[in-house]
Amino acid sequence: MIQFASAQSILMKTFKAILFVSIIFSVDACSNRQTLFHLIPSDHSNIHFANTIVENDSVNPIDLTNIYNGGGVGVGDFNNDGLQDLYFTGNQVSNRLYMNKGDLKFEDVTEAANVKGNAKWCRGVTVVDINNDGLADIYVSATILNDPRKRENLFYINQGLVRIKSRTSKRWPRSMD
Repeated sequence: MIQFASAQSILMKTFKAILFVSIIFSVDACSNRQTLFHLIPSDHSNIHFANTIVENDSVNPIDLTNIYNGGGVGVGDFNNDGLQDLYFTGNQVSNRLYMNKGDLKFEDVTEAANVKGNAKWCRGVTVVDINNDGLADIYVSATILNDPRKRENLFYINQGLVRIKSRTSKRWPRSMD
């Protein structure tokens, strides 16, 4: 019986030692862990988009249950320079188009491209080469507002480096620099 108790005591001490070492290594591993992502500050990227929603007596979660569903982000190489550009949709703010200049720096070309969203509550975006010309086009979903014309979706057809054309035939200049 004494041998059994002694063996059990040694086994328990070994288990505690292994547990202690495992906890120490786990804590150390957590403190030295590399993250999969790191934050790029907006002052570096030049992306200053915020989908800010201001509530009032007609725009609020009681009257519009989906008010905080948010917008969308489209990613595509709109100028075929090999870099992925970004298009953000806004609800109460204008949509924004950012051209990737490399080194995670972007230029806001929304005004020049005339792709602001026409004061609609834009919720989603799809980037697709709809006419198979090798240029990424932008389809924007509009929703929530009472006026049916404000809920009509937008389709911007990319005209290459020359211009992007919306269904209202607005264009942007050849150079974005």
